[in-house]
Amino acid sequence: MDKQKLYKKANEKALIKSSIVFGLVGIFVLLFSCKKELPPINNKKVVFPTRTLFNANIINRDSGRISMNVRSPLIEEFTTVDSPYTIFRKGVDLDFYQKGSLKPGYFQADWARLSDATGIYEGRGNVIIVNEKGDSLKSEQLFWNKKNKTVYTSKEVYLISSEGDSLTAKNGLQATDDLETYTLFNNQGFKYVDDNQKF
Repeated sequence: MDKQKLYKKANEKALIKSSIVFGLVGIFVLLFSCKKELPPINNKKVVFPTRTLFNANIINRDSGRISMNVRSPLIEEFTTVDSPYTIFRKGVDLDFYQKGSLKPGYFQADWARLSDATGIYEGRGNVIIVNEKGDSLKSEQLFWNKKNKTVYTSKEVYLISSEGDSLTAKNGLQATDDLETYTLFNNQGFKYVDDNQKF
């Protein structure tokens, strides 16, 4: 009887040990066999504006005279990047004054970007430039180099003089920002002349 009790106890201990071993092996297998898929790492940097202006009206002065008046519902400046820039997401209206002129020129766009390093404005959507004489230029995209005082685009452009002459350039233009001289690419248009004008 004592032998049976001893065999029974030995079997119970062996059963408990084997259950513990199998349990530990099962937990080990579960922990190390299941790989959790990690989401891919997104290396794209998110850049936030350094300064945000709402309903802005900024007046620039040069030697005491107004050189530019900028109006926009939203201006975002990004100055902590390699090439600082300013975005006008909700459009911009800009009056620019040439030296010696009392009447300002005008620049408007539904969206615009100014590169601080190059001084180039890019306008998109209903871009309009009007010079001091009333000549206007309209396009869906236009670049204005403030430093070189030139405008250019490869998009279709409409040029309307203050006298009513109109020109269309299907493949864009290059011009001075006062619209005094320009080169049109693939153009057509209308020019009004006096009845007594000779050719």
